Amino acid sequence: MDEAMHDLTILATGMYGGELPAQNGGGIRLVVPWKYGFKSAKALVKIELVDTQPNTMWNTINAREYGFYSNVNPKVDHPRWSQATERRIGETDRRLTLMFNGYEDQVAQLYEGMDLKVNY
Repeated sequence: MDEAMHDLTILATGMYGGELPAQNGGGIRLVVPWKYGFKSAKALVKIELVDTQPNTMWNTINAREYGFYSNVNPKVDHPRWSQATERRIGETDRRLTLMFNGYEDQVAQLYEGMDLKVNY
C-alpha cells in the first residue's frame, strides 16, 4: 500500500495531451517510475486488495530473475547481465544506473530495513 499510495505512483489515462493508446496500456496504466518497466501494469481492468503477497506472472515464471519488488537497484545484477550501467533509447553511450531509477531521495524510506539484494 505504501508504494501504491506514494505521490510518484500514478494511474495514467493519457499521454502527450491525448488518450492513452492501446499499445501503451490504454485505457488505464499503472506507472511506478522507480521500478523496472514490467511493474508498470498495462491495460488495467481490475485492482484487487489482498492480505498476502500475490504471485505475479514474472516472478512465477522465473523468481531468480524477477523479484517481487523489482526496484531499480544497480547493485543487484540480473543473473545474466550487469545492471550497474544502462543505455537509454536514442543514446549510444552507457551511463551509470541510478538507484531507484533516480528517485532514491523520494522512495528509499519505503524499503528501510529490507535487504535490497534479496528484496530487489
